[in-house]
Amino acid sequence: MLHVCVWHDPIPRYFCRTMIKEATFWGRDYVLSGSDCGHVFIWDRYTAQLVMLLEADHHVVNCIQPHPFLPLLATSGIDYDVKLWAPNKAEPSFDYEKADELMKRNAVMLEETKDTITVPASFMIRMLACLNQIRRGRNTGLRQRGRRRDGNREGGSE
Repeated sequence: MLHVCVWHDPIPRYFCRTMIKEATFWGRDYVLSGSDCGHVFIWDRYTAQLVMLLEADHHVVNCIQPHPFLPLLATSGIDYDVKLWAPNKAEPSFDYEKADELMKRNAVMLEETKDTITVPASFMIRMLACLNQIRRGRNTGLRQRGRRRDGNREGGSE
């Protein structure tokens, strides 16, 4: 079991549906990964078996960083906080059934959203501003061409 300390940090984060957000090694034996389901998965490097599952965020775990030499792990997601994890029990508890159910649910979600692209709001605003500028340019061009045509008719009839 791990003990969690939460540090709040109001920094907005954008995400896209990729399931695995970041992966890192923890020592020589483990690989850790964040996920869109809000969990940290800890895998045995040699057997590829899932050995621990941590609920680290209500939504998405984007970042995972182990301490260089202490048994501490920092995680963050889109909950606007950073969580620090440290072992607090001699024997870790792990629910294999819950982990299996979660991985199946993640696989279904990934399949259902494979054609979905999520983009940051700032990108959409810039894109809409560009489209608006293009539209204004076209309208200005049409008005100028209309004036030229009207001017040519007036000039041609004189």
